[in-house]
Amino acid sequence: MANTSLHYFNGKYVPKDEIKLSIDDVGILRGYAIFDFFKARGVTPIFIEDHLARLTGSAQQMNLRLPLSLGEIEDVIHVLLSKNALAYSSIKVIVTGGESADGFSPGKPQIIILNNPFSDPPEAIYKSGVSLMLHEYLRDLPQVKSTAYARALSLQAEWNDAGHIDVLYHQNGLVSEVSRSNVYYFEGDTLRTNVVDVLQGVTRKNVLKCAEELFNIQIAPIELSSLLAAEEVFITSSTKKVLPIVRIGEQPIGDGQVGGRTKKLMMAFESYIDKYVAVKQCS
Repeated sequence: MANTSLHYFNGKYVPKDEIKLSIDDVGILRGYAIFDFFKARGVTPIFIEDHLARLTGSAQQMNLRLPLSLGEIEDVIHVLLSKNALAYSSIKVIVTGGESADGFSPGKPQIIILNNPFSDPPEAIYKSGVSLMLHEYLRDLPQVKSTAYARALSLQAEWNDAGHIDVLYHQNGLVSEVSRSNVYYFEGDTLRTNVVDVLQGVTRKNVLKCAEELFNIQIAPIELSSLLAAEEVFITSSTKKVLPIVRIGEQPIGDGQVGGRTKKLMMAFESYIDKYVAVKQCS
C-alpha cells in the first residue's frame, strides 16, 4: 500500500513527491545539511525536546540558520502527526544550506519535515544479537548530526556481505562510535561508554538515565582491546533502542550470546519509553 502521508516543505503540507530541492542546493552539492530523526506513538513524539535541542546544536556548530524557531518546528510536527494519524511513525527534520549562486556559498536554508510509518527491527535480532564490522576512521564533525554519511555508505556492501549490521569506527586504539549508533560495554556491573568524538545520541542520554538505577556508569575513552574483551556489548539509536552485539569482526563477545545485563537494560528501557509516552499523553 502506497504511503499517503503528508510532509512539511517550506511552509506547506504536501505529499512527498511534491518536495523538490534545487540541484544547486549546497545540501546536495556540498553535503551542507543537518537532520534529526525520532519516533512517535500516535500523536506523541518520543524525546522531542532532546531531539530539537540537538538539532539546534548541530545548526550552531555548522553555522546553519534554522528557518523556523524550535516552537514552530514542534508545532509543525504536531500538525503532521494529527493529519497523518499514524499509530507508529518516524519524524525526520532536515535543514539544507539552500540554493547556491556560485555552487559553494550557502543560500536561503530549506526545511523539510517528514512523517512516515515506522516498524521496529525484527524481534529475532534482539534475542540472538548482531555483529559489527571494524573500520579505522574518525567521523568529521562527530558532534554534528549532518547528512554526510559517505564513508558508511561506501562500506555498506562490505558489511552486508560479511553478515554484519553496521560498522564500528576506531582510530589509534580507541573506539569512537558505530556509523549510526553509540556503543557501550559491561565490565561486571559497570556500564562503560565514551563521550569524546561521538554524536551525543538522544537515545544514549535516556538509556544512561534509565541505567542509573541498575548499574554503575563510567564515561571515559574506550580502548578497542577492552571492547573486544568485554563480557557484553550493545549499541543504541532511535531506530534500534538497545541492541545487543555478540561479535565484532571475527571476535565473539563473551560467550557469543546476549548477556543478562543487556537483557535487563533492554526491558528497563522499554518501560522507560512507555512511562515517557504515558506522561506526555496525560499532560
